[in-house]
Amino acid sequence: MHPITRRHLLRGAAATAGALALPGVGRAAAAAPAVAAAHADPPHRWVGAGPFTHVHDPSGPARHRYLNDHTLIKASGRWHLFSIVGDSAPPGDSPDSSAEVTFAHASAPDPYGPWTPHADALSVDRSYFGEEHLWAPCVVEAGGTFWMFYAAGGRGGAAINLATSTDLFTWTRVPSGPLFRGIAARDPMVLRIADAWVMYYTELSAPHGRHIVSVRRSTDLLNWSAPETVFTDATTDTTPSVTESPCVVERDGWYYLFIGPRGGYEGTDVFASRDPFRFGLDGYAGHVPGHAVEVVSDGQDWYASAAGWFRQGLYVAPLDWRDTPPPWQSADNPVAAPDVEGRLTVFALDAGDRSMLRRVQLDPESDTWSQWETFGGPAGAVPTLSRNVNGRLEVFSLAPGGANLHHRVQRPDGGWHDWEEFGGPAGAAPAVAQGGDGRLEVFAPAPGGTSLARRRQRSPGSLTWDAWDGAFGGPVGAPPVVAANADGRLEVFALTPGGAAIHHRWQEAPGGAWAAWSAFGTAAGAAPRVARDGTGRLTVVAIAPSGLAAFHRRQSVPSGGWGDWQHLYGWSAAAPALAPSADGRLEAFALSPGGARLGHRWHADTGGTWAPGEEFGESGVPLAGTPAAATDATGRLHVFAVTPDGRIRTRVQERPSGGWRPWAAFGERLVAPLRSGSPAY
Repeated sequence: MHPITRRHLLRGAAATAGALALPGVGRAAAAAPAVAAAHADPPHRWVGAGPFTHVHDPSGPARHRYLNDHTLIKASGRWHLFSIVGDSAPPGDSPDSSAEVTFAHASAPDPYGPWTPHADALSVDRSYFGEEHLWAPCVVEAGGTFWMFYAAGGRGGAAINLATSTDLFTWTRVPSGPLFRGIAARDPMVLRIADAWVMYYTELSAPHGRHIVSVRRSTDLLNWSAPETVFTDATTDTTPSVTESPCVVERDGWYYLFIGPRGGYEGTDVFASRDPFRFGLDGYAGHVPGHAVEVVSDGQDWYASAAGWFRQGLYVAPLDWRDTPPPWQSADNPVAAPDVEGRLTVFALDAGDRSMLRRVQLDPESDTWSQWETFGGPAGAVPTLSRNVNGRLEVFSLAPGGANLHHRVQRPDGGWHDWEEFGGPAGAAPAVAQGGDGRLEVFAPAPGGTSLARRRQRSPGSLTWDAWDGAFGGPVGAPPVVAANADGRLEVFALTPGGAAIHHRWQEAPGGAWAAWSAFGTAAGAAPRVARDGTGRLTVVAIAPSGLAAFHRRQSVPSGGWGDWQHLYGWSAAAPALAPSADGRLEAFALSPGGARLGHRWHADTGGTWAPGEEFGESGVPLAGTPAAATDATGRLHVFAVTPDGRIRTRVQERPSGGWRPWAAFGERLVAPLRSGSPAY
């Protein structure tokens, strides 16, 4: 029997599953009575985090290394870190997890450091009951002894092992061998609940079954009960694992389960429950934009730590307990579109006060730009843009915390009307598109994604709007996307809660009634994207759960049926950005988790065949999120990307549909480096 590895468990193709709930069927409606009753007074808190600070790098002068699943414990006034450690792979690639055979050890006076590295805490012992790797340590203290639980597969299958120490430096395995074995048992996390020790861990419901979080109980940390299932993922058995690194904490009588990768490789969802042995999608309580997240408190402040294959070391952020759901970010950062005079206009958020910034292309031929100017704000997310039937640009913005939506419309002379209230509260800046009848239509999720609302212009180019339709759909697991078919009918795509599937809904005639929601297929790890090419056909792109690949699906005929899902990229942080070149061929840009590699592919012909692609990023310059792309008045594409320090970089086509100039700085103003698709805090 071959040992189970993390690589094997992340491998798989996305499959069709799930259903988008109809209006009136909210998250709580699917809950059992016991859970519904437990959600009485007081309500759970909403959870967020950020920004993450890089606090510890295990690399040496000539050796780039990563940390992955880890644990933090405070003893004798000092924090200790124990973690999977390994050699980093080339940018954009994942390492071989079967080579993870040691646990790194470091200590610090504070979670933010400075961290002092120590000798490795434990190394694999292949003579110890077939141990072949070391994964996901968890350390607790009891009776003057430190207990390290860890996952160690081998010829006997997945196993949870135990080593003990009296000083956190010297560790000895218990002579009796594995505590228990499972189908895919790994990532143990142990805490005390009432009069028992409780271990949460990643598991499968059956061979090739669903991904679950299991729990076992013990009174002595050595003998553990039979497993119980506390969380079952909504996706099918063919998807990559999305119940890894379970971490449970208690606050004010509520238990919070942190699991991932969800929302991409570098994402962790949070679920709340009064019952620590029962969690579900109905208890969704927020998101932390990090991988293998661990949550700790020093008795006063709460912290989230993160690591992962695509980062070098440990990151720490303040954990944020909120009364309201944190809003999602736009998948684009910054955003750009032509204004009424055809001038390309870029909008971003200031790194300091999160005011909205605007910059205008003054001369497309020489590619000269205005200085950055303040356009409004502060804002809670990057805005979304659309053009009216008369060419006037319209900007839609989310207030801080998702309190309200606002919009601002360009005048015919190129100036701007004042900002106006547009509705709210909302869970994200809205998706906007112009339909075949010339009217703009706006689609926005409620806070927490509990429902999806729609609003339409009263007439083409009008400054007045119809009332909101709050029962357009939902709940949703990410903000929707919308595009116009070749015949002008709008089509909306939305991710179901938990990422089990993408569903879509379309107009039956331009400006007319809407068909019912229908399954569009594929479990997905984050919000999809959609664009129309020069043939009039739509293409939808999405990432698989965990972000290990990006897929695309294209209409077989304009405004018609759809082809099959096909592979487009390997590891991707979010759905690739799509933009048509002047000749109508789509170009796609995909960022790897961690931002080290930016891939570029394009239609080699009008039939939708994708060219093999190329490395498009700037050597040695990581990016903080998937770039945005827009076309100027000459027909050349511009790509805008933000680095982790908040600097915008841009790359422009030499000529329409042609090659590309080198990367260049885009102004000196620092902007907020928001991670694509993540909630904003």
